[in-house]
Amino acid sequence: MIGKKQPEQPSQSQSMSDVKVNGGVVQQGQAGRDLQLSQSGTLETQQQITNTDVVKQLENLEIAVKAATLTQDEKDELLDYLRPAKREAAKDSVNKDMVGQYLKPVSETLTIMKDTTEAGKSLWTTGQEVFKAIAPWLGVAAKLIGM
Repeated sequence: MIGKKQPEQPSQSQSMSDVKVNGGVVQQGQAGRDLQLSQSGTLETQQQITNTDVVKQLENLEIAVKAATLTQDEKDELLDYLRPAKREAAKDSVNKDMVGQYLKPVSETLTIMKDTTEAGKSLWTTGQEVFKAIAPWLGVAAKLIGM
């Protein structure tokens, strides 16, 4: 086999761009001879939100509801759902679906109020900020509050 040229292996290439990875690493390749993997870029991690953080966020919303220029009935309606959500979130063995169930009517009521009063619009904005902050903690239950 002297003088015989080995057939050239075809070149293989893979690339990925604009990929965000949360809490893991992407490795991609194809089995074969002389496989080389390289990876560059930044790994974005999201800080885990705790039950305590969720309770604080819900307390902020509760304070905003109490301070809003709404009728007492409107405040009571929101607080009637917000308070048990806060109590459930504070438990060690929290049921996140239950928290989402309690917050669903809060979200729906704030959405209606947003279109009817200036106070409702401001409160809706505060509610959206709180819901966005706790949505990762709620997981799939976040869909109940429109996140």
